Amino acid sequence: MKKLSILAIAFAAIALVSCGNKSNANASEEDTIVKSFEQTQLEEAVKMHFDSIAAQIGEKKFTPLYKAINDGELKLTDEEKKVQPDYLIQPEVANDLQTIAQKYAALYMLNTDKAVANLYGMDVAGYDKVLAKLAADVNDPVIEKFSSKKSFNDIEHDIYSEMEKNGRIHFFWVATCAGTVEQLYIASQNTEKFLQGYDDETVANITFRIVLILDAIDNLSVYDAEIQGFAEALEPLKKINATTVEELKAELAEVQAELAESRKAFLE
Repeated sequence: MKKLSILAIAFAAIALVSCGNKSNANASEEDTIVKSFEQTQLEEAVKMHFDSIAAQIGEKKFTPLYKAINDGELKLTDEEKKVQPDYLIQPEVANDLQTIAQKYAALYMLNTDKAVANLYGMDVAGYDKVLAKLAADVNDPVIEKFSSKKSFNDIEHDIYSEMEKNGRIHFFWVATCAGTVEQLYIASQNTEKFLQGYDDETVANITFRIVLILDAIDNLSVYDAEIQGFAEALEPLKKINATTVEELKAELAEVQAELAESRKAFLE
């Protein structure tokens, strides 16, 4: 996938519109001036839309599963640890990834799975090795800059801003969607444990977050075939509209199998 920035995407849209509307090869100077103004307006509109989505996501706080685990908010008894999860993505899956978008997705997904493995006292050396390789493969200075931060949620808008400057904003949305799918899928495995401490406000924020990221991906998918593939994989998220903890538990049970297919789509 080309490393397109939001403005590059806007230019693609403009090019399509201009080709469709041009009636002859010799546009007048006046037409050129008008089109330049229209280009500027469209560029700004596209950028403002995505900036707005990112800002709203930053305002609607929720506790990502990996953060809850890393901060010690989620704990297991010795008895619970005896039944180790069989639903985690194995680290070696990342060895077969071909595109940068897939590798961004895997970074977010495997970080979550590593946290769950840690929770159960499992060996995470394989995760550490693969995550380091993925970070090297995507070669994104943003990852290194924020690697020491515990809560990506707290600095999510900062990450968005940095990736926008580097022309990697589409990767931000791919990774955010992949991480959301993975955390919801894992939560669906044991909602009583993994949604522990969630209240209705948290759930409403999660639902709002889903609406926002779906909006972003739907817009990006118009201009990028690979993003379109991911957009199709996110269909199960459209069934999440819970505003209470009990509603979310029921919805996750309903879409669990579909979420399992969604997470595969990011890595295949």
